Amino acid sequence: MNSKSSKKESSTVSRRTFLTSAAVAGVGATGAMGVGGLLTSCSGSSSKYTPLRPDYYIPEVGSKAIDGRPLKAVLIGCGDRGTGAAGNFLSAGDNLSIVALADVFEDRITRCRTRLQERNNNEIADNMIFQGFDAYKKACELPGVDIVLIATPTIFHPEQVKYAIEQGKHVFCEKPACIDPVGYRTFMQAVRQAQASNLCIVTGTQRHHNRAWIESYRKIQEGYIGQITSAVVYWNQGPMGFQIRRPEWTDMEYMFRDFFSWNWLCGDHIIDQGVHNVDVFTWFSHLKPVRVIGMGSRLRRQTGDIYDNFSADIEYEGRVHVHAMARQIGGCHNREGEFIQGTLGSWTGTGFGDEGAFIIRDLAGNVVWQYDKEAVEGQFTQNDPYVLEHMDLINHIRSGKVINHAETTAISSLACVMAREAAYTGRSYTWDEMTNSDLSLMPAELHLGNTDMSKYVPPLPGNPPRDRTQQGQQGQRQGQGQGQGQGQGQGQARREPQS
Repeated sequence: MNSKSSKKESSTVSRRTFLTSAAVAGVGATGAMGVGGLLTSCSGSSSKYTPLRPDYYIPEVGSKAIDGRPLKAVLIGCGDRGTGAAGNFLSAGDNLSIVALADVFEDRITRCRTRLQERNNNEIADNMIFQGFDAYKKACELPGVDIVLIATPTIFHPEQVKYAIEQGKHVFCEKPACIDPVGYRTFMQAVRQAQASNLCIVTGTQRHHNRAWIESYRKIQEGYIGQITSAVVYWNQGPMGFQIRRPEWTDMEYMFRDFFSWNWLCGDHIIDQGVHNVDVFTWFSHLKPVRVIGMGSRLRRQTGDIYDNFSADIEYEGRVHVHAMARQIGGCHNREGEFIQGTLGSWTGTGFGDEGAFIIRDLAGNVVWQYDKEAVEGQFTQNDPYVLEHMDLINHIRSGKVINHAETTAISSLACVMAREAAYTGRSYTWDEMTNSDLSLMPAELHLGNTDMSKYVPPLPGNPPRDRTQQGQQGQRQGQGQGQGQGQGQGQARREPQS
């Protein structure tokens, strides 16, 4: 995502002091030198700051992936995002190809296949088309395939990543990593196995490969805002698109085709979209969640069983609190971005209008650093983070190095799971409680037929309201049981999976 334009502000740091003429001159004709190699020289102002950590990863992504052996990929999940991811992969460099497609629906495979041929001149043979719930296994098992691209509904991400790693493939997996604790453990098992097998995993948290966020991350690690103390993150937007059910669709086919509206498939939008913003904080802070309390409701949504608004307090290590908002309701003020406060100042990401984007201010409000979009991105012909994330993966594979930032995505995803569960139940959850939970949203059987749709209803937190006759009795007992933290939620059983 590109940063929004902002008004001019006075700054104690020149817009170009971090770009030295030697560094600019060092960029080759192909732009192969990455941001990590280009933006390392500062004007000396960073000497007054204490770095947060001595070691941190800055991706070196230029305008094109480095040359090397041809790489073949298969795509699992041929919807719009999967088709887009395949096109992003093919745009990242030379000698790249998609050799197989896998999906549950034939029409999605056909549309994806046609688009890849028309837009990317990438043809896929008839015998390399796989359909069905086990199609991902057939694609992963193909000999000669280097990379598996996964863009299926999130419920399937953990098992599909795990299977691809078991088959010795590098992986690109769309976010989120998981939507329940069982999926989290499966995903982390795959992460550990990939590390042991020298296999790469890159996830679709594209801010990790957006030059504006990369440089912001660098400055925070250099100590520009001091120790991180709190944050607010937002993904507040208008209504999400949805599918109107067609008469010929069965219950399960309808849910699959409208999967962003169903909790068991997408994990609700606090995970599906909110994970981006929570992940920025997890990435920038290198902290882990400790406990979460939150709330939410369903006010305007027309299909599915998920909420359309959330507000959560995510406490990280060191008593650092993050307020995470997520909303999908029309006619409201929208904001999507992050704000992080530190002991020396604050960082503002996107979504704050006239306040500007990608700015660091000291405690008095003076701008001490601002991302220079023109200076940085002007050095490259490729600045699309959706392409750069594939470029980073390809560069590591071709250079024989391992990249694996999937653990950060998994931690952020489970933090959002905690926020969802807190809103659904009215309870507070700890990290240890959630990581050890046996909650799984995966159905016992996958099929495209009909099912008991009464199981898929929006959850209601807390106990039901009492009637008037009970209110008097309640008044006599006033004060009993109050101030005990979880209040009404204490008497409720653990929410069962809605699948």
